Amino acid sequence: MPGCKIVRIFAVTLFATLVPCTHGQQSAAPAPQKPHDSHAGHTAAAPSAPAAHEMKPADAADVASLDAILAAFYASNSGAVGQKRDIVRFSSLFYPGAQLMPAEGKGHGTNMPRAFAPSTYIANTDLFAAEEGYLVKEIARRTERFGKIAQVFSTYEARHAASDPKPFVRGVNSFQLFFDGHRWWILSLAWQTETPELKLPEEYLR
Repeated sequence: MPGCKIVRIFAVTLFATLVPCTHGQQSAAPAPQKPHDSHAGHTAAAPSAPAAHEMKPADAADVASLDAILAAFYASNSGAVGQKRDIVRFSSLFYPGAQLMPAEGKGHGTNMPRAFAPSTYIANTDLFAAEEGYLVKEIARRTERFGKIAQVFSTYEARHAASDPKPFVRGVNSFQLFFDGHRWWILSLAWQTETPELKLPEEYLR
């Protein structure tokens, strides 16, 4: 980008989110949503459900099972150089008000995670994905389920091109999901990227 630096703010779900440096100008990317100030064990007021015409219905096949919704997540979050990712499909997997949170807090003067809406995540990463390519896939999974809720640790790796011999990033996506009797929803997603100091343990690679 002429006259700008591309700064890696944090590694996002499967790759580092890139935000253009605007040299004093305000970034055009939407501002991240502030996380709800609630604690485990306390019941927060439920957000009002959006009107039917505001919701983009998911493909029933994408949300019929845990396997299906995770496969749809990785597929819609991937794109080769010059290819647009499927934003509508990606967004349809998330419950209204869902948040995405990278574990890294670099560049913000804090180690606390920042929470993003799915639309903000897409806006912040579209340029990187289109210019450099972002092909991400799941390589291992650990799942816990009780009734309507599930927690999934999904290990991922990403390449710029399918022919790349090695991934440029690996990490773990921590999904919390809910089954409403008809479909699965992603309630939240937090992720931690692998670093030279923090290597993926063997149990998360099988």
